[in-house]
Amino acid sequence: MSDPLSAAEGKELVRLCEAGRLYEVEAWIRSGKPLAIPKEVRKTPLAVAMSSGFHSLVDLLLRHEPTQEVKNGVLQEALIFDRPAFVELALTYGADIQSVSFLDVLMTGNRALVATFLEKGADPIAGHPFAHALHQLRAKTIIGSYLDCRRSRPDLASQLQEQMDMALRQFCQDGNLKWVSLLMWAGGDPRSRGPVLDDADRADDPEYQTTALEEACGSRNVELVKRLKPNRADNLAAMLDRAAFYSDRDVLAYLLELGANPNDRADGGSSALESCIRHLGWEDFDRVRYNYPTTYQTPGYKVSTTRDAIKLLAQHGAVWKPDPSTLNATRRILYRIEPDVTVELIGQLLRNENGAAGVQELLRVARMRQHVAGCQQQLARLGLTLNSRHVTEPEKRVDPKPEPWMLRFDRQKLYEEVWSEPAERVAARHGVSGAAIAKVCRCLKIPKPPRGYWAKKTAGQRTARRPKLPPFEDAETRMTDRSRR
Repeated sequence: MSDPLSAAEGKELVRLCEAGRLYEVEAWIRSGKPLAIPKEVRKTPLAVAMSSGFHSLVDLLLRHEPTQEVKNGVLQEALIFDRPAFVELALTYGADIQSVSFLDVLMTGNRALVATFLEKGADPIAGHPFAHALHQLRAKTIIGSYLDCRRSRPDLASQLQEQMDMALRQFCQDGNLKWVSLLMWAGGDPRSRGPVLDDADRADDPEYQTTALEEACGSRNVELVKRLKPNRADNLAAMLDRAAFYSDRDVLAYLLELGANPNDRADGGSSALESCIRHLGWEDFDRVRYNYPTTYQTPGYKVSTTRDAIKLLAQHGAVWKPDPSTLNATRRILYRIEPDVTVELIGQLLRNENGAAGVQELLRVARMRQHVAGCQQQLARLGLTLNSRHVTEPEKRVDPKPEPWMLRFDRQKLYEEVWSEPAERVAARHGVSGAAIAKVCRCLKIPKPPRGYWAKKTAGQRTARRPKLPPFEDAETRMTDRSRR
């Protein structure tokens, strides 16, 4: 081999390549002159040949190229500029197949080229290349290459399936019905649990584990949810909660029709209802976008989506059972919304008799009572006063005069009993239910211990002071009490 080319010789070789002088370049090589171009000549013969698309010249130069790095560079450039013929030439003359990403190969959309790389040992698993290519390129040829790979590499079936399911979850999150349908046809599993493609690097974190079914419920596309064909055996409660987070009424209605239980929590409360209330706080995105003042209250029409979703859940028996942190967060949300929306929400929560306790706690603080002070007529129609007491329908119908069966109870004695032991024990001793004892106490105006009284007393904690037995003006009851004494 002769000495390296001078700058003048390098420029001459580049000029021959630019002019397409194949035979003169071949004669140059036969004469023993090197192909290495000095640094001061910015172009290289191979780069010029590839840019011109002169296949025979690229073939000639690669055949006599001694440097592995240059061959690998040709392979990379051929993939970037989608030149399959040059890719094959680079591989034929020794380019390292591992020097390029398999994802770059898939992104060419060339099924035959992908098959060539797979035959030569390309890695179809590392970095989830099929999942990324499906989502980025969105070409049916990628599905074909995926199926080809599964057939040729059955040992990688489970890992390839993970990539298909990951892409399916991502398309469900995107709300892309067309590609969800295609991936379902290709074997995607909507029930497998794992991350979406955007969170692939957090695959081991349980917080990022999800299913295509759950992601579809947050897509605001009920047809997409139906395409995945959920059934009663699926975790409908988790799906309902996801749909509620976006207050998607159509998806909520579909899941409730399937049999989703809105009261999924151990205490009988509704996670979905709490998610809808959280959505109430950020549906009015204009508040954040335009930095409205703190005194601004969101009008009802700007949170209509969430109001409809809450109404639907309440109609299906959803119960609001908040803990202290949830109560405080809910109050902060409602303070930023017009009071009539707050009263409407309270009315929905009171649809279920078990929701009264939550409403009473909601209205317990002075600021919340002040917030709804201008809506007293609406509150009155709900049986509420601003002292947060909920007047239930059964209480409104109670006749102040005790029923005949109640007259067998000694008022003073019953008062002593309910303050001496839990009502369940008192009821058992009298052969009636706890509800009956509660009704007697209510009609005879006998104060009962507050909720949690006996638990605190058992634990040795400070309890509420026992109130005096108030006078009861019913003449018949007074006469009965005297006759028993």
